[in-house]
Amino acid sequence: MNRLLLVLLYILLGILPCMARQNYRVAVPVLQRMLAECTTDTGRVRVSLELAEAYVIRPGMTDTDYDSTMMYLQHAASFNIRAKDARWEARADFIRSKAYREKGWAKEGRDAILKALPRLEVLNYPEDLADALMEAANYYSIDKENQLQEKISLYEKAVTQYHKAGNMPDEAYALKMLGDCYHCWGKYDEALLRLNQTLVLYKKMGRKDLQGLYDLLGTIATGKGDYSLGLTYGLQALKTAEAQKDTSLQLCTICNRLSITLFELGDYKKAQELAEKSLRIAKQYQDTMSMIVVTTNLVPIYQKNNDPQKALDLMTQMVEMYKQPLDKDQVWIYTNMVKCYVELRQLDKAASYIPGLLTLSSQMTRYNYYQTLIYATLVKYYYTIRQFDKVTYYCMLEADACKRIGHINALSLSYLYWFRADSALGNLSSAIQHYKEYKVVNDSLFKISKAGEIARLQVQYDFDQKNKDITLKQQNIELLTRQGLLQRAALKEAQLTRNIIITGAVMLLLLLILSYNRYQLKQESNKRLQLSQEEISKKNLSLQQLIDTQDKLLEEKEWLVKEIHHRVRNNLQIVMSLLNTQAAYLHDSNALEAISESRYRMQAISLIHQKLYLSGNMALIDMQNYIRELTSYLRSDFGGLQHIYFDLDIAAIRLDVSQAVPASLILNEALTNAIKYAFSKQEAGIIQVSFKCAGDGMLTLHVHDNGEGFPHGFDIKTHGTMGMRLIETLTEQLEGTLVIEASQGVSVQVSFKQQMS
Repeated sequence: MNRLLLVLLYILLGILPCMARQNYRVAVPVLQRMLAECTTDTGRVRVSLELAEAYVIRPGMTDTDYDSTMMYLQHAASFNIRAKDARWEARADFIRSKAYREKGWAKEGRDAILKALPRLEVLNYPEDLADALMEAANYYSIDKENQLQEKISLYEKAVTQYHKAGNMPDEAYALKMLGDCYHCWGKYDEALLRLNQTLVLYKKMGRKDLQGLYDLLGTIATGKGDYSLGLTYGLQALKTAEAQKDTSLQLCTICNRLSITLFELGDYKKAQELAEKSLRIAKQYQDTMSMIVVTTNLVPIYQKNNDPQKALDLMTQMVEMYKQPLDKDQVWIYTNMVKCYVELRQLDKAASYIPGLLTLSSQMTRYNYYQTLIYATLVKYYYTIRQFDKVTYYCMLEADACKRIGHINALSLSYLYWFRADSALGNLSSAIQHYKEYKVVNDSLFKISKAGEIARLQVQYDFDQKNKDITLKQQNIELLTRQGLLQRAALKEAQLTRNIIITGAVMLLLLLILSYNRYQLKQESNKRLQLSQEEISKKNLSLQQLIDTQDKLLEEKEWLVKEIHHRVRNNLQIVMSLLNTQAAYLHDSNALEAISESRYRMQAISLIHQKLYLSGNMALIDMQNYIRELTSYLRSDFGGLQHIYFDLDIAAIRLDVSQAVPASLILNEALTNAIKYAFSKQEAGIIQVSFKCAGDGMLTLHVHDNGEGFPHGFDIKTHGTMGMRLIETLTEQLEGTLVIEASQGVSVQVSFKQQMS
């Protein structure tokens, strides 16, 4: 009988942590009986800690719950005196930190978890370490950028440890929190990557309550300017919430964010209906922060629906309700108050908020997401009061920040105001350039070609300039004609005078004739010189016009080539997004692996076109920078590669794009094969990458790892993977030679002749 109880005890010890998290009312009595029947110190320590944690996770922790937690932690410490197990000491500090945080004692809680982390980092308990990292992240705010970065770092480490422990539910939760933090920071690409990973894990687990995740994905897609995808995710979130009969505050968030997407798409009426529904739900739950957030988004909708007074009344109610706003909320309040007063033409009241906005801006980093809200508001205000110099200055700051964080829709509006301000200042060349940039960004937002309008604008500008030149030439011709007529009249008068003088005195006439003859010769000579000078001036003018035309054509050609590379990169990014989306609906590991490998190849090619787009040289790729960025991307995308060191020895080589693409794909295949198969999960290793000149115009690309090498009996010719076949094909395309050796790891070496441009 005692043996049976002992077996049941160890079985329950394995499942009770989950019970404690899911149903504390059931867990506490069961754990108390187990503690009374337990006969070993290790078992008593473990059950005491589970009891302490069961009291901590109770909703609305009371003083009695806190006292019970501390009592059981004390029991665990006394039972662990003989066992002296460092794991249980660290677990006790973790539970103590949660208890302090629930009581609102932030300093004591932070000290407790910082005490637990160093102990767990030297022990091999990845799940315990991940729990401690997640708890430590609770002590950092998302409202301060330096704390948000630390919070993200802790979540990244927790994801790695949960994955190592095979804890899929907690790994998915940590990824979701990580994606949300990147979203708050304005890092949309990183946020989408983590949230799509979360979606894949949730679907593997068969979870149906995905409305919160869909809602967050839709919000980020809208922020990136992909309103179609944002609307799709938003409607999917609303549909899922209705299917799950979700009437919680989460429905308030879903309706609010969907209204933002509809607002960006221009459906202001439907956006207002959803925002007002969201506000009713927030008022029903009497949740002040939710009411403030919804109000902040509802105000611009009222402004777009030509009801600025209603927007101002709503803002006034929010200010009265929110007495001590955070800095980020203060930004929302000030920017919306300025916009309301500008719309109502109460510019003196709008001006009273400008110093506050400038102060808040000075307290933030240049590329903070909230800086874009401040810059956009200052642009609108200064444009209204016609201070166009300040408009161009803040448009420049806003465009720079939007490019850095990927806020495309705000970037489009910034270029539009920049174009208007330059036009008002008479800076036509700058205005045309910013109008081009506005159209390019707008095209990437809505997938509509507007190049014809820009071309017509340029043609109109050139036509106006030519008309001005023609008018000026006509005026010069008329002036010269009048001068000629005056000269001929003067000559006639001179001849008449001469004839009169000749009749008076023959001698004087002879002298006058001689003088006149010399005068005529001099005039003819001057005329010939003048005609020659005019001919030279005309040729110089024609030559200058040809040079100007050639410069314009070259500039347009470079712009078009850059646009092509930009479009190709965008298309590759779309393909990668489609692959990521397809991966979210696949469950077959082979298919997911194939899609993942295809995404790495697409990224390798996309990076080349990005380099061409950003570079001043439209034909050559700087392979030194490119290879470093490619390895950095693979390291960050695979994750968990702290045990692998990349040794790069890259010469300053520039390749033509026809050779850069196959070379980059060969490098991508060699690196991904080495990362995936060369080392075990815990084994430290080195991947060496070199790209050098070998003389006589030959280049050598060499990738070598010191890993496990090929399995015994493995023959590349008969068992080679698709990646190996791809490397062989690309080597043939380069007209090079391929050598693959398995000596102290795997070595892949490709030699080919550099193509001279």
